[in-house]
Amino acid sequence: ALSVLPSRAENQSESNFYLKPGDKVCFYGDSITEQRFYGVDVETFVRTRFPNLHVKFVNSGVGGDRVTGGWAGKIDLRLKRDVFPFKPNVVTIMLGMNDAEYRPFDQSLFNTYTNGYEHIIESLQKHLPGVRIVLIEPTPYDDVTEAPKFPGGYNAVLLRYAAFVRQLAAEHHLQCVDFMTPLLDAMKK
Repeated sequence: ALSVLPSRAENQSESNFYLKPGDKVCFYGDSITEQRFYGVDVETFVRTRFPNLHVKFVNSGVGGDRVTGGWAGKIDLRLKRDVFPFKPNVVTIMLGMNDAEYRPFDQSLFNTYTNGYEHIIESLQKHLPGVRIVLIEPTPYDDVTEAPKFPGGYNAVLLRYAAFVRQLAAEHHLQCVDFMTPLLDAMKK
């Protein structure tokens, strides 16, 4: 009977873990989220390392999405339909790959991204009081193993978007995850 109880070390590591018993996590983003590239890893880690947390996960990623929405609806509809009804208390956001439109840096597109990202955070905080938001920097585009389609390449643009996401997280006291640097390093190797 004692073997089913977590050891003191397990309790301590659970108490230091970001997710807590009963959390509801919503992964929000574009096709990278929809295809569960990182969501499955997070879910598997939690379920295998912390099976007593009883965390629920929902994937609300949609291919092609941007901070303004996409083919599945504008951002306010997406949030109202694909996030709020699940009442998550943790939301991850990974957007940016589509927002820069796979072309050289464009200030107008970047302004839309920054304003749209702010809107998403404000909407989440308004409709889900106390929500813990985790921002995920955009992942790299493969102009490392393949020739860039324009001078400087798309990764240079995405790095600017990633820097904004880091800054936004700091300003709002949110968690931020850097997928860009380790994946870009792996591609370069």
